[in-house]
Amino acid sequence: MADAARRIRDGGGSDVVRRLIARPIRLDVARLASSPVPPPAADDAPEEDADLARLRAEMTVMKAVLEAERRETAKLRETVHRVAGPEPVGDEARAVRDRWATLVDGLLNAPR
Repeated sequence: MADAARRIRDGGGSDVVRRLIARPIRLDVARLASSPVPPPAADDAPEEDADLARLRAEMTVMKAVLEAERRETAKLRETVHRVAGPEPVGDEARAVRDRWATLVDGLLNAPR
């Protein structure tokens, strides 16, 4: 097969490689046919009920955790807003901010 691939690369023998690579795939359909699935046994029901109850309990816990996180986030946002809320900017602070903005713009737009 490697020789055939080399021949194709070198410009000859493509028919052999095409037949080797593209040969038909035969499946044994009878062997692959699925057998009918038996109905669930009666003793699976308690196990499924237990799984369902466990999943519901986990979901309830996750909802409680998410709600607690939302409340905590809201409290933190309120605190940050209170501490770093908008303050009236004085003339001096505005001048310093403008100087820094000019400096940063100059550094960003300077030729490299």
